[in-house]
Amino acid sequence: MAHDDFWLQLTPSSERIAPDEAARLAAFFTNADRSVVAFKNLPEVIKGALFSRYSRTAKGVRRLFLDEFLPQAELGLAALPQEPEPAPVAASAERAAEFYRRVLSDYGDDSVGELGGAHLACQDISQVAARALETSRVGISYLEKSSRYVPFDDKVNGQYRYYRPPNVLASPWRAEYLAKMDALFDAYARHLPRMIEHIMHHFPIHTLEFENALTGQVTPYPDLRDPDVLASAQFAYKQAVRSRACDMLRCFLPLATLTNVGVWGNGRALEYLLIKLYSDPLPEVRVLAHAAHYELNQVIAPFLKRANDDKGKATQAFLRELRTRQVELAQQYLAAHAHTPTAKVTLVSYDADAVERVVAAILYPGAQLPKTEILARVRALDADAQRRIIATYVGARANRRHKPGRAFEHASYEFDLLLNIGEYRDLQRHRLATTERQMFTTAHGFEINPDIERAPDIRADYIRLMEQTAAFRDRLAVEMPFEAQYVVPFGFRVRYNVRLNLREAYHWIELRSAAQGHPDYRRTSQDMFRALQATHPLLVEPMRFVDLTPDVPLGRLRAEMRRARKV
Repeated sequence: MAHDDFWLQLTPSSERIAPDEAARLAAFFTNADRSVVAFKNLPEVIKGALFSRYSRTAKGVRRLFLDEFLPQAELGLAALPQEPEPAPVAASAERAAEFYRRVLSDYGDDSVGELGGAHLACQDISQVAARALETSRVGISYLEKSSRYVPFDDKVNGQYRYYRPPNVLASPWRAEYLAKMDALFDAYARHLPRMIEHIMHHFPIHTLEFENALTGQVTPYPDLRDPDVLASAQFAYKQAVRSRACDMLRCFLPLATLTNVGVWGNGRALEYLLIKLYSDPLPEVRVLAHAAHYELNQVIAPFLKRANDDKGKATQAFLRELRTRQVELAQQYLAAHAHTPTAKVTLVSYDADAVERVVAAILYPGAQLPKTEILARVRALDADAQRRIIATYVGARANRRHKPGRAFEHASYEFDLLLNIGEYRDLQRHRLATTERQMFTTAHGFEINPDIERAPDIRADYIRLMEQTAAFRDRLAVEMPFEAQYVVPFGFRVRYNVRLNLREAYHWIELRSAAQGHPDYRRTSQDMFRALQATHPLLVEPMRFVDLTPDVPLGRLRAEMRRARKV
């Protein structure tokens, strides 16, 4: 694919950069006008801060940099290398690139690719493309535009921010696709102020308690006297209400909704990510692969040489064939079976001897015996002895960040989850797990969250739009099964299979059950905890930081109070 070809196929960047601004950006970004861009000449700490802020704003990464980072004299950005690069720097970079090529060619040492990396911003891509981008587990990190802090009711050049697949727009489905997408965004925008009113009515400020971010003291709102604390409480309440409204209404958003994803990865991980993107069945994702490869070549080209050469293309073909074989096998052996409704959380399998495995792993580093003998001795211990060993090993956990050691990785559990897509989008971030997701469809129906249930006008509109969108998706899927995913709203369910070890389960469940989390994934994490507790109570006794409260009124209040002190 020629460079101009994929540039034309990318969703145009929603940023507006003036010529003089583009000149200032040239030292720090690989381009000023495309929707995929890599960083250069920026310190790591600034890249990290920029991506952190990027996930909570509607601004593009370059506009954000111009507005909030470049003007800060204390960051010292004016003193960093400018374009063109000084000759000694350029020569040094070329010597490093030649060294990398020689090591890889002479010794085949792929691990060298893990010693360099790059930041990449992928802007105005669909949720489907973002999910493809965020599948890698090792050597790569992501931050995505939040659906909690950033509303999706704005327009760019008179159009809502959703992906318009060229092949759909060139087909007889064009008019209906645009009409259905506009209807979903119209409803989201129309109901956002209404949802805020409903939430304020259901959770009035005078019924809530507020924590002083400086002292930790919790006080009912009517008893607040300090003007600064009172002002912080009002600010926090407004922000928490808005966040919950966005949380509840994201079920209207289709998977065509455009998002921004910040990516950092080492060279080896990015190379394999590109190979996977090149092999994807969706044209949008393949165009994203070309665009990302082009931008990354400007900063770490030697690390990515095999992403699309003959060897890379062979691996791409292998991945495509693997996917095709999976679908064919499923159709051959399962096509006659109807969709079977199941619980939201199902514990499919687990290690029956998990307790013995964990206790043996605890004892192993301090012993000089083979594992087989340690396991035999552990099996001879009674339950009280095993409990003492586990409790002593874990120690006194003061908070959820005090994780059990790696001995807890010797017990594994498999869950089959039936999640709404918005919830899956959040939980996909847990990459230290073996996961498989089925295709996005409307086959499993949609969920109605409690706040929409309490608002009759919003509920009726939601049900009507979900039913109409499902009918359209089914018709489109006959001709374009992959593109039909774009029209599926977040409120529909998707099946997600997760296999994770006990240590990762501690991290997942304690983090995602916290009061400030989204109510949907809080319930899923609570159900996962109850399943583990019923299966291996001894192993989850130290899991002390699980919040089992059914629904926390405005769970973001505490975090927003801390934020209010900084505003």
